[in-house]
Amino acid sequence: MVMEIINKVWTILMQLMWKVVRRDDLKLGDHVYRYGLYGLYSHHGIYVGEGHVIHFTRTQSKMTIFPSLSKTIRKQQILPPCPECGYQETIKHGVVKTCLSCFQWDGKKLRSLHRHENIWPKLKLKLTRQGTHNPLVNTKSPRQVVNTACKLHANNAFGNYNLINNNCEHFATFCRTDIRASKQTAFLSGCERTFKEARDWTMKLLQRN
Repeated sequence: MVMEIINKVWTILMQLMWKVVRRDDLKLGDHVYRYGLYGLYSHHGIYVGEGHVIHFTRTQSKMTIFPSLSKTIRKQQILPPCPECGYQETIKHGVVKTCLSCFQWDGKKLRSLHRHENIWPKLKLKLTRQGTHNPLVNTKSPRQVVNTACKLHANNAFGNYNLINNNCEHFATFCRTDIRASKQTAFLSGCERTFKEARDWTMKLLQRN
């Protein structure tokens, strides 16, 4: 009896942590994500209807960030754009609007879709993976969420991409809550801030001496 209960609880917890959402079940304004790099990170966006997602990508090309990959990038740039939405990863950067397939592609793999949860009980909050939920309360209607995403897309207005301080999760969370937040990089951001404060304190101490 006890083992049966434990198995049921475990099954429910796994479903909460790894629940996959079908395309047909997506709703306007949903905060969606897919995993990448063996589940080490998640890429986020806002579902805006008709099979499209608005999401935030790097604002620099890979050639600029990784000059050694320039030959590879040149080969990628001659590839035709997506026949469904016209997206071409090596050319379009910043806030982009793509079809679900382009959003789900991770290298050569088509990842499953997940719906980002905004309000979780404490138990779920502790047990779920980083970057799959956010404790912030969403007070905006689905249409308002979509309007925010569309406005940012139209003006490509979300600043320069920064993996720690201004990434795709910051974008999606902002669309839903008007607050830039990223659960999956919050720890790294805190470490970066602590390091900067320690460095500044050390420099002031050395200047006194």
